[in-house]
Amino acid sequence: MAGARTTEMTDDPDVAVGDRRALEAFFAEHYRRLVGLAGLVCGDVASAEDIVQTSLERAWRARATMRDDTRLRPWLDRIVVREAAREKRSRMTWLGRLIRPPTVSEIEAPAREVVDLDASRFPERLAMRQAFDGLGAAHRSVVVLVFDAGYSVDETAELLGVPRETVRSRLRAAREHLRYALREGS
Repeated sequence: MAGARTTEMTDDPDVAVGDRRALEAFFAEHYRRLVGLAGLVCGDVASAEDIVQTSLERAWRARATMRDDTRLRPWLDRIVVREAAREKRSRMTWLGRLIRPPTVSEIEAPAREVVDLDASRFPERLAMRQAFDGLGAAHRSVVVLVFDAGYSVDETAELLGVPRETVRSRLRAAREHLRYALREGS
C-alpha cells in the first residue's frame, strides 16, 4: 500500500526525477508511525491513511522552510495529530455527520477501524480499547502524544499549541475516565 501512495506522490510534476528516491525514503521513514498516531487519535484507519498522505505531501513541499532538521518529527506529529483530532471531532458532531459523506470504511467495512488482534486473547486489552474509544479528540491527542509517542508534557503543549496546564488537566481527566470506564467494565 505504501508503495502505491509513494507512486502517486512521485507522479507530481513538482518532484524532480532525482528527488524521487529522497521522497520515497522520506515517506517510508515516517508513514507507518504517523498512521499509527493518526489511527489512535481518529479511530479510523482509512481516515488516518488519508491524513498522513496529505500531511506528508505538504511536509515534502515545505521541507525547504525547515531550519532545524531535528524538529521534523515533532512538526509532522503535530500536523498529523491535529488533523486527526479535527477529523474525529467532525465525525462526532451531528452537523459533521450530515455534511461529511461517510468514508468507504464506514459504508463497506466498519471493521477497518483500529483493531487490536490480541484483544480476544487478552480481555483486558479489549476493555482498555473500549475505554480509550470513549475519550474525546482533545484527550486522545494528549494521551497518544505523551504515552505512545513519548513526548513530555511540555513538548506536547508546544506541539498542540496549548498551555502546559491544559495538557496536564487533559491527562488527568483522561486517566480518570479510563479508570472509571475500566472499573465499570470489570
